Amino acid sequence: MRATALHPATEADHECPHCRVRLRVEGWHVPGMRNLADLRCTACGREFYGDLAAGQALYTPMLLEKPTGEVHDPHGVGWFAGWLRDSYARRTDEPVPFEVQERRAITRHVVLLNCLDTLYGHSLLKLLNAQYHLERRAEVDLIVLVPSFLAWMVPDGAAQVWSVGLPLRRGAEWNEWLAREIRRRVEAFERVSLGHALSHPRPDEFDIERFTRVTPFPLDEWDARLIRPAVTFIWRDDRPWLAPTAGGAPPNRRERLRRLMAPPIRPEARQSELVSELAEALRRDLPALDFAVAGLVEASVRGDLPAWVKDMRRHELDAEAERGWCERYAASHVVVGVHGSNLLLPSAHAGGVVELIGPERWGNFTQDILFREAGDCRETLFRYRFVDELTTPADLARLTGMVLSGRESFRRLMNV
Repeated sequence: MRATALHPATEADHECPHCRVRLRVEGWHVPGMRNLADLRCTACGREFYGDLAAGQALYTPMLLEKPTGEVHDPHGVGWFAGWLRDSYARRTDEPVPFEVQERRAITRHVVLLNCLDTLYGHSLLKLLNAQYHLERRAEVDLIVLVPSFLAWMVPDGAAQVWSVGLPLRRGAEWNEWLAREIRRRVEAFERVSLGHALSHPRPDEFDIERFTRVTPFPLDEWDARLIRPAVTFIWRDDRPWLAPTAGGAPPNRRERLRRLMAPPIRPEARQSELVSELAEALRRDLPALDFAVAGLVEASVRGDLPAWVKDMRRHELDAEAERGWCERYAASHVVVGVHGSNLLLPSAHAGGVVELIGPERWGNFTQDILFREAGDCRETLFRYRFVDELTTPADLARLTGMVLSGRESFRRLMNV
């Protein structure tokens, strides 16, 4: 069913960390991104909040002791425990913007899909679970709880959209005002379950076009569109590409560590130089190249790229601009960028991906990629490439160019 009973009865299975007896469920509490059961130990009387089965808590549920704020983390996931501990210690009762969009009458069992989070990628991945409930749970009405910046992506078919005006920097916030507002609205329905919000839904369980209303790159037109090959670099100020520039020697292990600990004073300038080298190297072999750069920038860096490159970077983002980016990704044979949630929507729309990834992100491999289904796994491996984050512009251009021009011969060779 991929949902956990929430109201009027709450389904939770936690054990007292002191007495090793099952905790009694006395209710539920949703003060933001965290979905919690209200719990009491019948042996020692201690009171807890415990994660309900949704999002990351499906895999690493935790307990928090109400009087002390101590978090019991049997899974050793420090970042998830820290968010719970810190948000509880700093809990607030401040009203936040809360908008309800009623798309149709609710007449059935309700599933609430909570997509609030402090990381953009987490919120987006949770939202992709909406399609499962819309297509495979005909007996329910879906309510989607989203940060306001993702409201434009809620697919048609949801009965209601609850948009919360919390910026990402406050996404892990424990807000008692919000908890009361959510409770008031949930209790207006006879029966409500909490959607599991898988952290990484399967590619066959969502169609990105239902969310962005943008049709992905047509793979059957790959070669026809090579008359003007399109590549888009996905820009990040906070996680830049810092490879050696032309003529620079590849760093040894010590140099790599130094760069990770102390990146250049102006990494955006260094990244501009690398991206420019990549674009020019590609254009030497592909004169008709259509090259663009998209992403958020904190400082003004206009004029730092070749004049022929489409500069689609922005200081701020809204729904219209993000949809415009998606249209650019969907026009791209290949998108290129450094590992991170910034590659989720580009990978879902483009024909292929070349990702730069360093050792510190190996454990997160493919978590930032929304694969497009292919009939043959070899086709997928050809179109999605992962290389060291210190790959030079020249080598990256060679690889990207090979993916652009070599797909059809690869398919013939492999009988795809």
